[in-house]
Amino acid sequence: MKPRRLRRLYQWFGVFVLCCQGHAETSPQLVLVKTIPLAGYAGSFDHFAFDATRDRILLAAEDHATVDVFDLRNGTHLRTLTGFDKPHSILVRPGAPTILVTDSGASMSQLLDASTYHKIRNVELALGANCLLYDASKNRAYITTGGDRVHLPGSTLLAVNPDTGAVLRSLSLPSIHLQPMALDPVTNRLFVNMADKSTIGVVDTASLRIVAEWKITVAKDNSPIAFDNAHHRLFVVCADPGMLVVLDADTGKVTNAISVPADADDMDYDVSNHRLLIPGGDGFLGLYDVSDPDHVKQVGRIATRKGARTGLLIPGQHKYVLAAPAAGQDAAQLMVYSIR
Repeated sequence: MKPRRLRRLYQWFGVFVLCCQGHAETSPQLVLVKTIPLAGYAGSFDHFAFDATRDRILLAAEDHATVDVFDLRNGTHLRTLTGFDKPHSILVRPGAPTILVTDSGASMSQLLDASTYHKIRNVELALGANCLLYDASKNRAYITTGGDRVHLPGSTLLAVNPDTGAVLRSLSLPSIHLQPMALDPVTNRLFVNMADKSTIGVVDTASLRIVAEWKITVAKDNSPIAFDNAHHRLFVVCADPGMLVVLDADTGKVTNAISVPADADDMDYDVSNHRLLIPGGDGFLGLYDVSDPDHVKQVGRIATRKGARTGLLIPGQHKYVLAAPAAGQDAAQLMVYSIR
């Protein structure tokens, strides 16, 4: 090879090494630092909530019919709250005296005392209460109800007062399988996953009326969702196939799509670091750089455990928690990671 070409090859190789080193230095590393066994727990978990005031996490053990409380400081299982049927979502508000838990059983959603966890009252919501999204600016909770989970032919979106559990307004949606929601607080638009239709329903929160329906054509069964305010993008995880789909939040146009772990039930958006964390039921946690949301890059793929698809990023603490169901001889457990 001629010397000039050889020098050019070395130069290109040096650039490649520097790029790889830079990529490695900025990629987040998750290290498993604690496992908390949950002996006797069978079936699926649903969603977490973080109590920043008490430094605790709460987990809806859907198939165990309990809500479980953990101390995040020392990684211990503090309490098991019973009296539920199928708990799904948990709303803990900073400084608020109550906790709201949605339950798909008939009249089984509950308002709890945030300090003692004693039940204040059952909350009269429609059958099938499931996903919950809180709008802090209006002190309003949006809750999905009905649908195929409880053998109903339709679904309803409720606007609820989280202090009392009172239903303020309701909206019937053309779907029998509603999944998680995202909110644009500036334009007062709520983005609701209508998974059986592979569609995003856009709801005006002021009137609680649907104003648009955006079909996702590149994948089906849309569920975890997050809103990127800076770039006006929606991140949506679909199950068929396992794919992260990026949509323009103003038009609904798909701008990017990338393969992700299969059977994900949660997604966390680390806004400050422009990262998405997506736990898959296939036993892998995917980490993605979304600093340019129209060109998403995978920056990590971490082996976890089969069925561990319920996760939560703890803001400001560089921690991530993951719930893993029982598998064979292995008991269910909570997995606590340090982000470094």
